[in-house]
Amino acid sequence: MKTFYYISFVIAASLSNFVSASDTINQKILNERRFLLYDSRRLAGKCLSICSQSTPTPTGSPTTTFDRPTPAIEAEESPTGTPTNRPTESPTNKPTRTPTDRLTESPTNKPTGTPTNRPTESPTNNPTETSTRVPTRYPTNQPTLEPIAHPKSECVWPEGDFSAITDGDLISGAHSAYHHIAVGGKLKNPSNSQMVVNERVYGGSWEGRFNFNGGVEKINDLNDVPAIDFAHYEWLARNMKSSEANGKKVIVKNSGRDGSRNGCYDLYDFRPGGQGYDNGNTLVVFNTTDDICLTKTRDGRQFGPSVLAPFSKVTLIRAGFIDGTVIAKEFTTVDGSYLGTELQLHGSNYNGPIKCIETPVASPTNKNNDAQEQTDGECNCGTNNDSDQTFRCGNNIFVCPNVEKVCSMQSRAKSKYYSLTQEECDTMKNVDIGGECISLPRHGINKRKRLGSRVCYGSSDDNGISNDGDKCKNCIDSVMPMFEN
Repeated sequence: MKTFYYISFVIAASLSNFVSASDTINQKILNERRFLLYDSRRLAGKCLSICSQSTPTPTGSPTTTFDRPTPAIEAEESPTGTPTNRPTESPTNKPTRTPTDRLTESPTNKPTGTPTNRPTESPTNNPTETSTRVPTRYPTNQPTLEPIAHPKSECVWPEGDFSAITDGDLISGAHSAYHHIAVGGKLKNPSNSQMVVNERVYGGSWEGRFNFNGGVEKINDLNDVPAIDFAHYEWLARNMKSSEANGKKVIVKNSGRDGSRNGCYDLYDFRPGGQGYDNGNTLVVFNTTDDICLTKTRDGRQFGPSVLAPFSKVTLIRAGFIDGTVIAKEFTTVDGSYLGTELQLHGSNYNGPIKCIETPVASPTNKNNDAQEQTDGECNCGTNNDSDQTFRCGNNIFVCPNVEKVCSMQSRAKSKYYSLTQEECDTMKNVDIGGECISLPRHGINKRKRLGSRVCYGSSDDNGISNDGDKCKNCIDSVMPMFEN
């Protein structure tokens, strides 16, 4: 009985002294086994059947099951050296599923590269030699288009053929579309005829009769289409200027109401005597929120140019086809009972050079960003400044009279511009950063947003000094605002 009590005390001691909550199961087992091996030799002089003991030569293949007792090994006259307290300093995160046939001298032949930023949901069949990029959350069904490689504010015209790109809805009874279609809102065919789209379609939803030869993919908005940055198109519309070289022509318009065909534009408005098949030679840019109407010429020529109108609704009627791409806020071929079932959307994108409003070149001492911090004295664009100003209230930009261009760093991708009266401007000049802006009921702005930044302008040629409440910066770039009606 004394021996029984003594053995029970030894086992309890081993648990209390060697078992730690932070140890792995293997560590706990190894710690307990080693303690029992040492104590069993003191008490009985033999190793228990659950213990393992290293031998001078490697053993054979390990057994695949643990329900058979291993043969007892006679203890040596003196115990071996002190066992290590723990296994290797850096154990593997998880044990291998099955033991290897032979013990390796080191865990792996070659160390793996830098670990991935995030673990994968399921292990790969083989480890990669180098670290992978962060995996996407949900794989796409088919390979996606190449992502864009330009920032929003770079004067580069995007490549790739799309028959139409709309931030909002696209309602069309057109007969066919030759290339991709991307719709941030709803795609709808109101006719009883089938619309055939030869390449892939991206849309928030679709309704009507379609034949998607290239497949269709549901998206939340255009941000889900890697080849499209609609904010870049908006920036281009605000900053591009008319140009012509080597047969390539860009026409920038600030109105959409002066078309020669009862307000509608035809090919001859931009290419007098031109051909309907433009082949990517002409781009018409509408820097306005006016509705745009496109149609055929009086002698029946189709509409050839590509159209960039990211702030407008574009309507194509009785034109036969449009040879270029349409990029618009909304696009339709419906006009009353006319549905446009004979129309074709070719999508031959403009493929020439473009030019944008030139910005001042920063001096070598300037920082390589959109603005240069003021370092000489206090900020001189505060509530005590009586110069013409612009104010960012939420995403909206409030513009005082006499301000012709707005500091580019003040606007956001979805900013809208509102012209203030002189009285409203004077009221805003007295609002501190973080204070409440005025409401503009005539524009439907009744909720008062916080003032995020103000920009003070010394002259019409001045890009302004921006104050966001933290620091002042000299703006070196500006955009032409398009005011909401």
